Amino acid sequence: MRAINNVLIECFEDKRQAAPHHYIHEISDLIGPLDNDHSFVQIDVQHFYPSIVHELLMKRVRSRVRTRELLKLIETAIQTATGTSSAQKSLMGVPQGLSISNILSAIYMTRFDEMMRSRYSYFRYVDDIIVVCKTENAAKAFAFIAKQLEKIGLQCHPQTEGSKSKIVPLNTGVDYLGYYVKPNIVSVRRSSYRRMMETIMGVLTAAKHTTNNKKILRRLNIKITGCIFDQKRRGWMFFFSMTTDIKQLKRLDKFVARAWQLAGMDQFGRPKKFVKTYYEIRYNLDNTKYIPRFDEYTKAQKVSLIADMMGREGAEVMTWPQDRIDRAFAKIVRKEVSQLENDMTPFS
Repeated sequence: MRAINNVLIECFEDKRQAAPHHYIHEISDLIGPLDNDHSFVQIDVQHFYPSIVHELLMKRVRSRVRTRELLKLIETAIQTATGTSSAQKSLMGVPQGLSISNILSAIYMTRFDEMMRSRYSYFRYVDDIIVVCKTENAAKAFAFIAKQLEKIGLQCHPQTEGSKSKIVPLNTGVDYLGYYVKPNIVSVRRSSYRRMMETIMGVLTAAKHTTNNKKILRRLNIKITGCIFDQKRRGWMFFFSMTTDIKQLKRLDKFVARAWQLAGMDQFGRPKKFVKTYYEIRYNLDNTKYIPRFDEYTKAQKVSLIADMMGREGAEVMTWPQDRIDRAFAKIVRKEVSQLENDMTPFS
């Protein structure tokens, strides 16, 4: 599946889904100068992956892929039923767990996306669609998009109370890809903000059940700053670095400081800051030493982290063979990184 994914990405390089912050940046730039005679048209597609029609999908794939063996592999992958003992092949749906699912969904939406971009200020991230248009044209735009979705087998959530599909004025703002977006302000969505507060409290609650206070501080700092590991930027602040709501980050810093003090941890050092991390990411990422770059850690740095996280003496860890140090370091970092991914709530 990974090999097929690599081939499809090479064949459909222009169809790869951009990162969420790319869309937030474009939307923010677009709506900044607009007044409130414009609205957001937000459309959420129901059961997106399970509704993809195989015949239409393979037609799109064949536009650039000619190798019969590869086409057969793709067809077999998407037709194999999942979560059932039935041997019957499915004619609809792409299993979300496959490594090829994202690129196949992007290929499937190619013509639809092209049509919408030719008509509207249009943005789509998987099943979440945003259009910015004149308020007087919003209802018509919603109806047109819904109709075009139906033509490719997709249904959008209706505009009902509490629905993700809605039309709202620009100054009301919308939640999109973990952010709250309106003219002149981009904030972290409330649910994502609360999730980070809960994560912080989870770390500090653990402090009551351990005497390893160095580990608690290390873990809390990684939650705040994130890290760079396996050449990738990881963590909550990296994901939400498009925010312009610095007051929101300052409130988080005050929350951390207060919770740290109430936990009786002041004597063990001070946690890092969300605001400082934000500015390092935005303006000094290439040179920052504030955010850990685990890929570049020296032996001494690895030993220090292992000692803190395992509650051992640094002098003892320094006597370990290099391969043992490397294994222990990688195990600790991978565990922390996996938890960083859980700190971000799903977008949709």
